[in-house]
Amino acid sequence: MNYYNFLPTRNFQIYQIFASNTNLGKTIISTGLLRSSILKSSKSLINKINNKNNDKNNKNNKDKKNENKINYYKNIYYLKPIQTGYPKDDDTNFVKIFTINNNDDYYNVDDNFEKNDNKINIKFNSLYKYKKPVSPHLAINKNFIPNDEIVLNKIKSYISKCYNESLINGGRLFLETAGGVSSPIMSGTIQSEFYRVLRLPTILVGDSNLGGISTTLSSYESLLLRGYDIPIIILFNNENYKNHLFIEKYFNENQNSSIIKPKIFDIQLPPKKDEYNDLVNMKNYFQSNDENFNHVTDELEEWYENKFNRLDKMEEKAKEIVWWPFTQHGIVDKVNVVDSAYKDLLITYNNNNNSNNNNSNNSNDSHNSNNSNTSDIDTPDTPSLNEVFDGSASWWTQGLGHGNSKLTLTASYASGRYGHVLFPESINEPSLSLSESLLDGVGKNWANRVFYSDNGSTAMEVALKMALIKQSDDVELSVLGLEGSYHGDTIGVMNACGPNIYNEKVSWYSPKGIWFKPPQILMKDNKYRINNIPKTINNNFDGFDSLTEIFNENRVEKDPLSYHYKQSIENQLHHYTNQGYKFGTLIIEPIVMGAGGMIFVDPLYQKQLIKSVRSILNIPIIFDEVFTGFWRLGKQTGAEFLKINPDIAAYAKLLTGGLCPLAVTLSTEEIFKKFLGNTKVEALLHGHSYTAHPIGCLVANTSINEYPNLKWIKGNENEIDKSFSLWDKNFQKQISCIPKVNGVFSLGTLLSIELNDIDGGGYASNIAKIFNEKLSNLERKSIDDFGIKTRPLGNVIYIMSSLISDVKSLRNIEQKIFDCLNK
Repeated sequence: MNYYNFLPTRNFQIYQIFASNTNLGKTIISTGLLRSSILKSSKSLINKINNKNNDKNNKNNKDKKNENKINYYKNIYYLKPIQTGYPKDDDTNFVKIFTINNNDDYYNVDDNFEKNDNKINIKFNSLYKYKKPVSPHLAINKNFIPNDEIVLNKIKSYISKCYNESLINGGRLFLETAGGVSSPIMSGTIQSEFYRVLRLPTILVGDSNLGGISTTLSSYESLLLRGYDIPIIILFNNENYKNHLFIEKYFNENQNSSIIKPKIFDIQLPPKKDEYNDLVNMKNYFQSNDENFNHVTDELEEWYENKFNRLDKMEEKAKEIVWWPFTQHGIVDKVNVVDSAYKDLLITYNNNNNSNNNNSNNSNDSHNSNNSNTSDIDTPDTPSLNEVFDGSASWWTQGLGHGNSKLTLTASYASGRYGHVLFPESINEPSLSLSESLLDGVGKNWANRVFYSDNGSTAMEVALKMALIKQSDDVELSVLGLEGSYHGDTIGVMNACGPNIYNEKVSWYSPKGIWFKPPQILMKDNKYRINNIPKTINNNFDGFDSLTEIFNENRVEKDPLSYHYKQSIENQLHHYTNQGYKFGTLIIEPIVMGAGGMIFVDPLYQKQLIKSVRSILNIPIIFDEVFTGFWRLGKQTGAEFLKINPDIAAYAKLLTGGLCPLAVTLSTEEIFKKFLGNTKVEALLHGHSYTAHPIGCLVANTSINEYPNLKWIKGNENEIDKSFSLWDKNFQKQISCIPKVNGVFSLGTLLSIELNDIDGGGYASNIAKIFNEKLSNLERKSIDDFGIKTRPLGNVIYIMSSLISDVKSLRNIEQKIFDCLNK
């Protein structure tokens, strides 16, 4: 039985040891911490054995509730993933020499490792060893540089092996890094970036030398900016500088109530090297400092206990005080407790006393048959952290991945330079630079003005005001749109949508428009077919073989549907205008209507709709690109598919790469001039307190400049008429033939699968939710496997990756979906 887990649990504690620089004594600190852990476990083991012997003699002794609770760690590990200067410098051997005492009555070491005897098991290991005593990127043979994924998986596999050995009686692992916080590994990736995917609790070894205050605080902030928890900073007590005292005073005076303050420990300086007495001196040194290191491990244990106690309570506490959007609290069962996130993965917490865990390759096995409520992955009462693919891209926002350090540093710089500053009649570099980038990007060749707001809904409110006031100051106008559209939850844009589940309970809702039923494209049985077109046409229509055919410009002139669309649209326009309707704007979501159920609208229909509206009504066209903008569907904008420019467009979601809220509404100069005048009442009177906040603007500017450099986008830059899709075509064809699937399509990062629901489907359907539960409960099959967290849209399953998702992960997801659909 094997479990794929490399993250900490309550009873399998993992710590990583970073240092502010090289040669600061990481290995000495590691040795002291291992010694402390071993000594404590030895004492606890002796007590446990004595207690068991006493219990055997006590016939009246009854089982206690906490009998299985671990109060010692049977397995202790030291891992040095990367060692340079080997064999002259061998940190693993150093730790072993000064950790193991001559008395082996209570120890098993390395090859003598046992699971079931009454001894402490201790293991020491190093994974990559290089002869040159230099940084790993210099020590490596340039022709044999292992890529980061290989190195990381080797570390994960070793930790997972240790975890499995510690299932019953617990364990503790110390991982010692190489060099300093920003020292590179073999590939050149700096360590704080490389190890971020593990996000292990970090012990920072500070610099006790002259200048060490600066390097220690800088290292701490570098780790903090990348999301590490740092419960301990430990320095040697250098009497000349007393850096530890200043650093402790600094944290006391600059305490951040939202971040746990690191505890500062000082340890006696080790003796100077002595060629003849070094071994004896160091043994004496460690023995004299064992009690000091015990204080450190006491603090680590308390921090660990507090962390997992808090995680244990978060689900129920959230149910008591949080009001979630788009959620019926009366039927909420499982709450996703997210401990952290990185790239495409959420790290979620599962309390295994209340739920099954899917980390095993055999979920029917259990090491504890006496407790049916205990998970089979860990010791009794021990929860787990698990990697879960963010299948909704956190409500469609993720572009550059969670925890992106470039965006984090950008936000930190803007925060430090500006905080937030007033925007009306003011300008700052981030907001000006972003405006320039937007007009040269998504607004190129049509937009002249950028209006800032907070989110997609407010950006569309602004767009609506722009368009309607442009058409008339005093006449109430209606809007034109598509059935199934959704533009947000503020009252104005709600009224700009037809009746639907989102607005049916809102008494203030008053539909102010006409919405045409759009033709929908789905692949079924290997063919792209169009729904919602007359049977007389559909009977003669054999479907499309590819997206290239669907987006072909020649369809306007040659496709029989073109004439039908044009006639149908124009007939309806004339019908409603003859009835007295006065329209102020046409609002569409280009290509895909998101919240309405991931409806892939025939682009030919949208082209003809826009063309007819401009010809007959001459009103502004609004593109709601909140979802479709910035490469979500494979092109920079949805408008690029249509090869038509709007008069007004709203953008959000991917605007900031997935880090923070910000939205913009772009317009032509003609729209802007409508609001020019000599009185304030003529202006566009709309705004927000945090309009154009410098943090969001600078992050957005960084994001939209990063996107074109991504391989998916760069690889298609010369394919003017083609979009990219991250999802495999053959996979889509396969699932399109499954009976329970109504249809499938993929554009860019989006994969959408519509399931057959005998009750009619729609947002109120639960069929996709049931499927998603099956998907989330699949077992992990390898060390780099993961769970999947999705958010259903009625009878529509959708998976949305970021723009940095790797091929291997996507193929893995496809296989999981295929397996679930065929069950």
